Amino acid sequence: MTTETFTHRELSNITGVSVTTIKSYRKKFPEFFFIVGHGKPLRFRKGADKLCLRIRDLFNKNLSVRQIRDKLLTEFESVKENSQLSVKKDISQVNNEDFEKLAKTTAQMMNGMAALVTAQAKSEQRLVRMEKSLKEFIAAQSEKTSETAEILKEIKEIISASGGLQQPERITAKKVVTIKKYDGDSESYSLDADSSAIEPESDFLELPVVIHSDTGDFLGMPGKPGHPFTLEELVNLVSIRKEDNSAKVWHRQGRDWVLAVKAPEGPLYELHFSRTHTPKGNIVSFFKRLDINSESQSPAEILSFFREMRDLIDTIETT
Repeated sequence: MTTETFTHRELSNITGVSVTTIKSYRKKFPEFFFIVGHGKPLRFRKGADKLCLRIRDLFNKNLSVRQIRDKLLTEFESVKENSQLSVKKDISQVNNEDFEKLAKTTAQMMNGMAALVTAQAKSEQRLVRMEKSLKEFIAAQSEKTSETAEILKEIKEIISASGGLQQPERITAKKVVTIKKYDGDSESYSLDADSSAIEPESDFLELPVVIHSDTGDFLGMPGKPGHPFTLEELVNLVSIRKEDNSAKVWHRQGRDWVLAVKAPEGPLYELHFSRTHTPKGNIVSFFKRLDINSESQSPAEILSFFREMRDLIDTIETT
Protein backbone atom coordinates (compact mmCIF):
# COMPACT_ATOMS: atom_id res chain seq x y z
CA MET A 1 0.00 0.00 0.00
CA THR A 2 1.34 3.47 -0.91
CA THR A 3 0.86 6.72 0.98
CA GLU A 4 -0.14 8.66 -2.17
CA THR A 5 -2.92 6.55 -3.70
CA PHE A 6 -5.44 3.95 -2.51
CA THR A 7 -7.36 1.07 -4.04
CA HIS A 8 -10.82 -0.09 -3.01
CA ARG A 9 -9.20 -2.92 -1.06
CA GLU A 10 -6.79 -0.60 0.76
CA LEU A 11 -9.59 1.79 1.71
CA SER A 12 -11.54 -1.19 3.00
CA ASN A 13 -8.63 -2.20 5.26
CA ILE A 14 -8.26 1.37 6.57
CA THR A 15 -11.92 1.94 7.35
CA GLY A 16 -12.78 -1.57 8.50
CA VAL A 17 -15.75 -1.85 6.12
CA SER A 18 -16.14 -4.17 3.13
CA VAL A 19 -14.97 -3.41 -0.40
CA THR A 20 -18.62 -3.40 -1.44
CA THR A 21 -19.33 -0.68 1.11
CA ILE A 22 -16.42 1.43 -0.21
CA LYS A 23 -17.83 1.08 -3.74
CA SER A 24 -21.22 2.18 -2.43
CA TYR A 25 -19.55 5.29 -0.92
CA ARG A 26 -18.12 6.12 -4.34
CA LYS A 27 -21.48 5.51 -6.03
CA LYS A 28 -23.31 7.80 -3.59
CA PHE A 29 -20.64 10.55 -3.56
CA PRO A 30 -18.74 10.28 -6.88
CA GLU A 31 -17.80 13.95 -6.96
CA PHE A 32 -15.40 13.51 -4.00
CA PHE A 33 -13.44 10.52 -5.36
CA PHE A 34 -10.54 11.54 -7.61
CA ILE A 35 -9.19 8.67 -9.76
CA VAL A 36 -5.47 8.58 -10.51
CA GLY A 37 -4.75 7.09 -13.98
CA HIS A 38 -6.91 4.55 -15.80
CA GLY A 39 -5.23 1.24 -14.96
CA LYS A 40 -6.53 -1.65 -12.90
CA PRO A 41 -7.19 -1.79 -10.09
CA LEU A 42 -8.50 1.76 -9.84
CA ARG A 43 -6.49 3.99 -7.56
CA PHE A 44 -7.73 7.10 -5.77
CA ARG A 45 -5.54 10.04 -4.91
CA LYS A 46 -4.28 11.05 -1.48
CA GLY A 47 -7.09 12.05 0.88
CA ALA A 48 -9.47 9.27 -0.13
CA ASP A 49 -8.73 7.49 3.15
CA LYS A 50 -9.85 10.48 5.23
CA LEU A 51 -12.91 10.87 2.99
CA CYS A 52 -14.03 7.25 3.51
CA LEU A 53 -13.43 7.44 7.27
CA ARG A 54 -15.56 10.57 7.44
CA ILE A 55 -18.37 8.99 5.37
CA ARG A 56 -18.32 5.88 7.58
CA ASP A 57 -18.58 7.96 10.78
CA LEU A 58 -21.43 10.08 9.38
CA PHE A 59 -23.40 6.99 8.37
CA ASN A 60 -22.82 5.57 11.85
CA LYS A 61 -24.56 8.69 13.16
CA ASN A 62 -27.60 7.77 11.02
CA LEU A 63 -27.30 10.82 8.74
CA SER A 64 -28.95 10.69 5.32
CA VAL A 65 -27.04 10.80 2.06
CA ARG A 66 -28.12 14.38 1.50
CA GLN A 67 -26.99 15.46 4.97
CA ILE A 68 -23.64 13.72 4.50
CA ARG A 69 -23.11 15.39 1.12
CA ASP A 70 -23.76 18.83 2.64
CA LYS A 71 -21.08 18.19 5.25
CA LEU A 72 -18.59 16.79 2.73
CA LEU A 73 -19.00 19.87 0.54
CA THR A 74 -17.67 22.02 3.37
CA GLU A 75 -14.85 19.65 4.33
CA PHE A 76 -13.54 18.13 1.07
CA GLU A 77 -12.77 19.18 -2.47
CA SER A 78 -15.24 17.97 -5.12
CA VAL A 79 -15.23 17.55 -8.86
CA LYS A 80 -18.57 19.36 -8.97
CA GLU A 81 -17.02 22.55 -7.56
CA ASN A 82 -14.28 22.56 -10.18
CA SER A 83 -16.78 21.89 -12.95
CA GLN A 84 -19.02 24.74 -11.82
CA LEU A 85 -16.10 27.17 -11.74
CA SER A 86 -15.08 26.11 -15.27
CA VAL A 87 -18.61 26.51 -16.62
CA LYS A 88 -19.00 29.95 -15.06
CA LYS A 89 -15.69 31.01 -16.58
CA ASP A 90 -16.68 29.80 -20.05
CA ILE A 91 -20.07 31.48 -19.88
CA SER A 92 -18.52 34.77 -18.88
CA GLN A 93 -16.33 34.71 -21.98
CA VAL A 94 -19.28 34.40 -24.37
CA ASN A 95 -20.92 37.73 -25.13
CA ASN A 96 -24.09 38.62 -26.99
CA GLU A 97 -22.30 39.12 -30.29
CA ASP A 98 -20.96 35.57 -30.19
CA PHE A 99 -24.47 34.22 -29.55
CA GLU A 100 -25.84 36.16 -32.53
CA LYS A 101 -23.11 34.82 -34.82
CA LEU A 102 -23.77 31.29 -33.62
CA ALA A 103 -27.51 31.63 -34.15
CA LYS A 104 -27.01 33.03 -37.66
CA THR A 105 -24.61 30.25 -38.65
CA THR A 106 -26.96 27.61 -37.27
CA ALA A 107 -29.90 29.02 -39.23
CA GLN A 108 -27.85 29.00 -42.45
CA MET A 109 -26.87 25.38 -41.88
CA MET A 110 -30.49 24.36 -41.24
CA ASN A 111 -31.68 26.11 -44.42
CA GLY A 112 -28.94 24.41 -46.44
CA MET A 113 -29.86 21.00 -45.07
CA ALA A 114 -33.54 21.58 -45.83
CA ALA A 115 -32.71 22.50 -49.44
CA LEU A 116 -30.54 19.42 -49.81
CA VAL A 117 -33.27 17.10 -48.49
CA THR A 118 -35.82 18.66 -50.86
CA ALA A 119 -33.52 18.22 -53.86
CA GLN A 120 -32.83 14.62 -52.91
CA ALA A 121 -36.55 13.85 -52.63
CA LYS A 122 -37.25 15.37 -56.06
CA SER A 123 -34.39 13.39 -57.54
CA GLU A 124 -35.73 10.09 -56.17
CA GLN A 125 -39.20 10.87 -57.52
CA ARG A 126 -37.77 11.44 -60.99
CA LEU A 127 -35.83 8.18 -60.80
CA VAL A 128 -38.99 6.24 -59.93
CA ARG A 129 -40.80 7.78 -62.89
CA MET A 130 -37.89 7.02 -65.23
CA GLU A 131 -37.73 3.37 -64.13
CA LYS A 132 -41.48 2.93 -64.56
CA SER A 133 -41.39 4.52 -68.03
CA LEU A 134 -38.51 2.29 -69.12
CA LYS A 135 -40.47 -0.82 -68.14
CA GLU A 136 -43.53 0.42 -70.02
CA PHE A 137 -41.34 1.24 -72.99
CA ILE A 138 -40.03 -2.33 -73.20
CA ALA A 139 -43.45 -3.92 -72.62
CA ALA A 140 -44.99 -1.82 -75.41
CA GLN A 141 -42.72 -3.13 -78.20
CA SER A 142 -45.47 -5.27 -79.72
CA GLU A 143 -48.10 -2.54 -79.34
CA LYS A 144 -48.94 0.36 -81.60
CA THR A 145 -46.02 2.57 -82.67
CA SER A 146 -47.87 5.72 -81.56
CA GLU A 147 -48.16 4.45 -77.99
CA THR A 148 -44.45 3.59 -77.90
CA ALA A 149 -43.57 7.04 -79.20
CA GLU A 150 -45.57 8.63 -76.37
CA ILE A 151 -43.65 6.59 -73.76
CA LEU A 152 -40.35 7.58 -75.42
CA LYS A 153 -41.35 11.23 -75.33
CA GLU A 154 -42.22 10.99 -71.61
CA ILE A 155 -38.82 9.42 -70.82
CA LYS A 156 -36.99 12.18 -72.70
CA GLU A 157 -39.00 14.87 -70.88
CA ILE A 158 -38.12 13.35 -67.50
CA ILE A 159 -34.42 13.23 -68.41
CA SER A 160 -34.53 16.82 -69.68
CA ALA A 161 -36.31 18.06 -66.53
CA SER A 162 -33.71 16.47 -64.29
CA GLY A 163 -30.77 18.28 -65.94
CA GLY A 164 -28.34 19.87 -63.47
CA LEU A 165 -29.77 18.03 -60.47
CA GLN A 166 -27.38 15.57 -58.83
CA GLN A 167 -29.03 12.17 -58.58
CA PRO A 168 -28.05 9.32 -56.26
CA GLU A 169 -28.30 6.74 -59.08
CA ARG A 170 -28.19 7.77 -62.76
CA ILE A 171 -30.42 5.54 -64.89
CA THR A 172 -29.26 5.56 -68.52
CA ALA A 173 -30.01 3.50 -71.58
CA LYS A 174 -28.48 3.22 -75.03
CA LYS A 175 -30.01 1.46 -78.06
CA VAL A 176 -32.82 0.12 -75.95
CA VAL A 177 -35.02 -1.55 -78.56
CA THR A 178 -35.79 -1.86 -82.28
CA ILE A 179 -39.52 -1.49 -82.96
CA LYS A 180 -41.16 -3.01 -86.04
CA LYS A 181 -43.89 -1.05 -87.78
CA TYR A 182 -46.96 -2.48 -89.48
CA ASP A 183 -45.52 -1.82 -92.96
CA GLY A 184 -42.53 -4.05 -92.21
CA ASP A 185 -40.01 -1.28 -91.63
CA SER A 186 -38.19 -0.96 -88.32
CA GLU A 187 -36.85 1.97 -86.35
CA SER A 188 -34.24 2.02 -83.57
CA TYR A 189 -34.37 4.35 -80.57
CA SER A 190 -31.58 5.32 -78.21
CA LEU A 191 -31.74 7.27 -74.94
CA ASP A 192 -28.55 9.09 -73.96
CA ALA A 193 -29.06 10.36 -70.40
CA ASP A 194 -25.31 9.86 -69.81
CA SER A 195 -22.18 9.47 -71.91
CA SER A 196 -21.57 5.95 -70.53
CA ALA A 197 -23.72 2.89 -71.25
CA ILE A 198 -25.75 1.52 -68.38
CA GLU A 199 -24.22 -1.88 -67.82
CA PRO A 200 -22.56 -3.66 -64.89
CA GLU A 201 -18.78 -3.58 -64.58
CA SER A 202 -16.92 -6.44 -66.23
CA ASP A 203 -15.66 -7.75 -62.88
CA PHE A 204 -19.27 -8.06 -61.69
CA LEU A 205 -20.34 -9.95 -64.82
CA GLU A 206 -17.42 -12.35 -64.41
CA LEU A 207 -18.50 -13.39 -60.90
CA PRO A 208 -20.01 -16.86 -60.29
CA VAL A 209 -23.80 -16.56 -60.16
CA VAL A 210 -25.61 -18.30 -57.29
CA ILE A 211 -29.13 -18.66 -55.90
CA HIS A 212 -30.57 -19.86 -52.62
CA SER A 213 -31.24 -23.57 -52.33
CA ASP A 214 -34.28 -25.06 -50.60
CA THR A 215 -32.35 -24.99 -47.32
CA GLY A 216 -31.28 -21.36 -47.71
CA ASP A 217 -27.68 -22.15 -48.69
CA PHE A 218 -25.91 -20.58 -51.66
CA LEU A 219 -26.15 -22.81 -54.74
CA GLY A 220 -23.96 -22.42 -57.83
CA MET A 221 -23.54 -24.53 -60.95
CA PRO A 222 -20.67 -25.48 -63.27
CA GLY A 223 -20.33 -23.45 -66.44
CA LYS A 224 -17.65 -23.94 -69.04
CA PRO A 225 -15.36 -26.93 -68.34
CA GLY A 226 -13.33 -26.24 -65.22
CA HIS A 227 -15.15 -22.96 -64.45
CA PRO A 228 -18.23 -21.94 -62.43
CA PHE A 229 -21.41 -20.68 -64.08
CA THR A 230 -20.92 -16.89 -64.34
CA LEU A 231 -23.37 -14.00 -64.48
CA GLU A 232 -22.17 -13.13 -67.98
CA GLU A 233 -23.01 -16.64 -69.19
CA LEU A 234 -26.46 -16.47 -67.61
CA VAL A 235 -27.19 -13.09 -69.25
CA ASN A 236 -26.12 -14.38 -72.68
CA LEU A 237 -28.23 -17.52 -72.31
CA VAL A 238 -31.29 -15.52 -71.23
CA SER A 239 -30.93 -13.34 -74.34
CA ILE A 240 -30.60 -16.40 -76.61
CA ARG A 241 -33.61 -18.08 -74.99
CA LYS A 242 -35.69 -14.99 -75.63
CA GLU A 243 -34.91 -14.95 -79.39
CA ASP A 244 -32.68 -12.61 -81.38
CA ASN A 245 -35.24 -9.80 -81.43
CA SER A 246 -35.45 -9.57 -77.67
CA ALA A 247 -34.62 -6.24 -76.00
CA LYS A 248 -32.19 -6.26 -73.10
CA VAL A 249 -31.87 -3.32 -70.68
CA TRP A 250 -29.82 -2.99 -67.47
CA HIS A 251 -30.70 -0.51 -64.72
CA ARG A 252 -29.79 0.08 -61.09
CA GLN A 253 -32.19 -0.37 -58.18
CA GLY A 254 -30.41 0.77 -55.04
CA ARG A 255 -27.26 -1.36 -54.87
CA ASP A 256 -28.73 -4.09 -57.08
CA TRP A 257 -28.43 -4.56 -60.83
CA VAL A 258 -31.65 -5.43 -62.65
CA LEU A 259 -31.73 -6.98 -66.15
CA ALA A 260 -34.98 -6.52 -68.09
CA VAL A 261 -35.49 -8.80 -71.12
CA LYS A 262 -38.52 -8.60 -73.45
CA ALA A 263 -39.19 -10.56 -76.63
CA PRO A 264 -41.70 -9.05 -79.10
CA GLU A 265 -44.31 -11.72 -78.39
CA GLY A 266 -43.21 -12.79 -74.91
CA PRO A 267 -43.50 -11.61 -71.31
CA LEU A 268 -41.20 -9.15 -69.56
CA TYR A 269 -38.48 -10.83 -67.47
CA GLU A 270 -36.66 -8.89 -64.73
CA LEU A 271 -33.68 -10.53 -63.04
CA HIS A 272 -32.25 -8.96 -59.86
CA PHE A 273 -28.58 -9.44 -58.90
CA SER A 274 -26.41 -8.19 -56.05
CA ARG A 275 -22.75 -8.59 -55.12
CA THR A 276 -22.36 -10.56 -51.88
CA HIS A 277 -20.07 -12.87 -49.90
CA THR A 278 -20.71 -16.54 -49.21
CA PRO A 279 -20.07 -17.99 -45.73
CA LYS A 280 -16.73 -19.26 -47.10
CA GLY A 281 -15.71 -15.72 -48.06
CA ASN A 282 -16.17 -16.05 -51.83
CA ILE A 283 -17.46 -13.01 -53.75
CA VAL A 284 -20.43 -13.96 -55.95
CA SER A 285 -23.35 -12.49 -57.86
CA PHE A 286 -26.53 -13.41 -55.98
CA PHE A 287 -29.55 -14.03 -58.26
CA LYS A 288 -31.98 -12.88 -55.58
CA ARG A 289 -35.24 -12.24 -57.43
CA LEU A 290 -37.09 -12.98 -60.67
CA ASP A 291 -40.15 -11.03 -61.86
CA ILE A 292 -42.25 -12.06 -64.86
CA ASN A 293 -44.58 -9.30 -66.02
CA SER A 294 -43.91 -7.56 -62.68
CA GLU A 295 -44.96 -10.63 -60.65
CA SER A 296 -42.31 -12.01 -58.29
CA GLN A 297 -41.57 -15.72 -58.70
CA SER A 298 -41.19 -18.21 -55.87
CA PRO A 299 -37.77 -19.67 -54.86
CA ALA A 300 -38.75 -22.96 -56.54
CA GLU A 301 -39.55 -21.14 -59.80
CA ILE A 302 -36.25 -19.24 -59.63
CA LEU A 303 -34.39 -22.55 -59.16
CA SER A 304 -36.19 -24.08 -62.15
CA PHE A 305 -35.40 -21.03 -64.30
CA PHE A 306 -31.75 -21.08 -63.15
CA ARG A 307 -31.32 -24.76 -64.07
CA GLU A 308 -33.07 -24.29 -67.40
CA MET A 309 -30.64 -21.50 -68.34
CA ARG A 310 -27.62 -23.53 -67.22
CA ASP A 311 -28.71 -26.54 -69.32
CA LEU A 312 -28.60 -24.36 -72.46
CA ILE A 313 -24.78 -24.35 -72.27
CA ASP A 314 -24.63 -28.04 -73.16
CA THR A 315 -27.17 -27.56 -75.95
CA ILE A 316 -25.19 -24.73 -77.53
CA GLU A 317 -21.85 -26.52 -77.29
CA THR A 318 -23.19 -29.71 -78.91
CA THR A 319 -24.82 -27.96 -81.86
